[in-house]
This record gives sequence, structure tokens and C-alpha cells, in this order.
Amino acid sequence: MNEGMVVVKGGGNGLLENGRVATVNAIMKVVERARKANVRVAVTSFLRSLACTEEYEQLHKEVNRDLHEKILVMKAESIRKHEVSSSFLDVDDLIQAGCFLREGVHLSQEGETKLSQRFIRRIRATHFLMEGRMD
Repeated sequence: MNEGMVVVKGGGNGLLENGRVATVNAIMKVVERARKANVRVAVTSFLRSLACTEEYEQLHKEVNRDLHEKILVMKAESIRKHEVSSSFLDVDDLIQAGCFLREGVHLSQEGETKLSQRFIRRIRATHFLMEGRMD
């Protein structure tokens, strides 16, 4: 197995334009490429923003549900075949008012720090499970 992990951070400015299916397919394409290279993958939930519309919020929830379902199916198959697995990391609970820049769309330094800390904990936990130790 290759060392390391690819973290796919869901988000972007084109969710409404691209739609649910195209967004999920684009993210899953990246996951498949990493898996073919025998690399572990963690996919974060598609990030919402404080400035989003009701339509965006609904679409964001649907994309996250679809991604989570696809990753769970992939994970079950990977475990069955003793292959490298993928994980879904829901980060919506991290996204609060102080985590965004004033415009309410992009993460602030505090938001990026909280997100990075969550990634680090996941990577360390995965490393511990795979290697049997925590560095």
C-alpha cells in the first residue's frame, strides 16, 4: 500500500450550476483514481456557507447524503476484498459563524484551523488502525 491519504474537501462555487449528480460524480472520480493507486481517501462533506440560499442548502444536504452512501458502499466492498478503504468525514458541525470570512462564504483562518484539526485527527486515527500504533 502507498503511504499517506488523500483528503477530498467537498465544496466549490459551482454547486447550483453543476447540480447534484455532476458534483457527486466529479468527487467520486477523484476517489476512484486514488483508490486505483492504492491510496486511502477521506472525503469531507460538501461545505455549506452562512450566505447560502435555501436551494443551495437543500442541494448541499443531498450531495452529502449521496457521497456518504457511495463511500459506505465502497468501504464495505473494500473491507470484503481486503483493499484500501475510503472514509466520509462530516464537517458540517464545525461550520459556525466564527468560521467564515465576513462575506459568509469562504472559511476564515479559524474555520480552516478547525477543519485541519479534524483532518489530522482522522489521519492519525486511520494510521493507528492501519499500523497498530499512534505516533
